[in-house]
Amino acid sequence: MNKERRMDLEERWRKLAASQPGCQAYLNRRPCGIKAREGGRPFHEILAARFPGKLSEAEWRQVFADGLIVEKASGEPVHDADLIVTTGDRYERLLPDWTEPAIATDLQVLHEDEALLIIDKPAPLPMHEGGRFCKNTLKWLMEHAWPELEVRYAHRLDAETSGVLVCVKGRRYRHTVPLLFEKGEVEKSYLALTRSSPAWDHKRITSPVPAEGRSWGKPLEACTEVTVRERRANGQALLEVRPLTGRTHQIRVHLWQEGHPLVGDRLYLPGGQLGEVEIAAKGAEPLALRSWKVSFRHPISGEMVHYQAEEKI
Repeated sequence: MNKERRMDLEERWRKLAASQPGCQAYLNRRPCGIKAREGGRPFHEILAARFPGKLSEAEWRQVFADGLIVEKASGEPVHDADLIVTTGDRYERLLPDWTEPAIATDLQVLHEDEALLIIDKPAPLPMHEGGRFCKNTLKWLMEHAWPELEVRYAHRLDAETSGVLVCVKGRRYRHTVPLLFEKGEVEKSYLALTRSSPAWDHKRITSPVPAEGRSWGKPLEACTEVTVRERRANGQALLEVRPLTGRTHQIRVHLWQEGHPLVGDRLYLPGGQLGEVEIAAKGAEPLALRSWKVSFRHPISGEMVHYQAEEKI
C-alpha cells in the first residue's frame, strides 16, 4: 500500500470520527426483535427480562404508552404492553435525544491488500453497538468512512484496548479469516503494564476464566503466557503477553487473579476487588493493554504474514 492510499484512508476516517457523530443528539433506534423461546409472552415481560433492573413494570408500560416501541417494517407504534408476541417478530425501541460518550480518533492504517485491512485501533473506541454506544463505534465509523471496502473485523478487542486489529475486505474472505482466530491458528502478542511487578520472569497462567469475563458465567479453560520485559523504578512492570485461548477479558482477568492488575483498569482492581466502570471517558488514564503483534497464514497466498503496531504503552 502506497503512502497516498494510506493517507486517504486515514484522512477519511479521522474527518468522520473527529465529528464525534454519536455526541450530537439523535433518535437512536435499537432493534428488539423476538428471539427463540421468547414468543407467546407479553411484550413488556420479555423486555424486562432482557434488561433486568433497568426499568420497573410501570416504566416499561409508559415506554409503550409513549409510542417508543415500534414495528420495524411499518414504523407503527405498539401501545399494548401486554401484546402476546411471536418468535421472529421484529421491533425497535426508540431512544430520543440520545448522546454517546466521546471516543479516541487517532486510528492508523498499517496494511491493505485485496483481502485484508490491518489497523491500529485507538482507545477508547468500542467495536460495535451496545450500552451507551451506537455511532461512536468502530463498526459504524468503518461502514460510513469506507463504504466501498465492505470492511468487517476478524476478531475483537475491548473498547479500551488499542493496537493491531485484523479486518477483512469484501465478502469472499469474510468467514475464512475469522475462522483462523476461532481455531487458534493466529499468534497474538500483547503489551501490558501492571501496577506491580511479579516475582517471576515468565509464567504460564492456566486458571479458569468466567465466560462473561467478570464474576459470573460458567468458568472456561484459559491459558496465557506472560514474560516480564521491564521492571520499572515506580514498581510497575511491562509485560509481553500471549493469550493461547480467547476468553472475554482473559489477559485482564489472569493478571488480576495473579495479584497484578493492569494500570488504568477500572474494572479489575487491586486487592481482588471489582469496579463498575468498564469504558473510561476520553482523556482518562488509559487501560495499559495493547495488541502488539499478530501472525497468521494469508487467505490468498497461504504464507505466514506478520503485522505489528508501534511499541508504546
